Amino acid sequence: MKKTLVLLALAGALAAPAPAIETTPLQIGIWGPSAQLFPASTRVMGLRLNLVMSANDEVMGFDLGLVGRADRMSAIQVNLANWVETEFAGVSLGLFGQMGSLAGLQAGLFNTVANDLSGFQVGLFNQADSVSGIQIGLINRAVTLRGLQIGLANLVEEGPVTFFPILNAAF
Repeated sequence: MKKTLVLLALAGALAAPAPAIETTPLQIGIWGPSAQLFPASTRVMGLRLNLVMSANDEVMGFDLGLVGRADRMSAIQVNLANWVETEFAGVSLGLFGQMGSLAGLQAGLFNTVANDLSGFQVGLFNQADSVSGIQIGLINRAVTLRGLQIGLANLVEEGPVTFFPILNAAF
């Protein structure tokens, strides 16, 4: 009888789902949420390596690889493509960068910020909704500007000067 109870308890313990890991110091992604060490809901606090692509809700630390995707990120991000849905704080370097909002530096060939940019954008094409800072590039576009645009074509939709080459400023 004791053996049966022990075997049943052991079987129950083995059959129970393992507790979900909420935070990890290392994430390695091969192809998005379906092929990475931990699920997208796991917070990464440390290093995330994107062999092709990784996707996590939140990343804090260092993000390196081909394509990095997250909902929120506070990090140094170096990828060919950087995609952060809502909030990014830190330094983002890559060929293409798309952020919801940005506090820090975004450098690449094509940079877009859907909402607020507080900091710097450097690239061939820079676009942000509300800019508080500096855009340096061939083409710079903003809906509102509180700062500087330096480039061949500088566009501000809601400004006293909507287009100005070389240098555009609004304070």
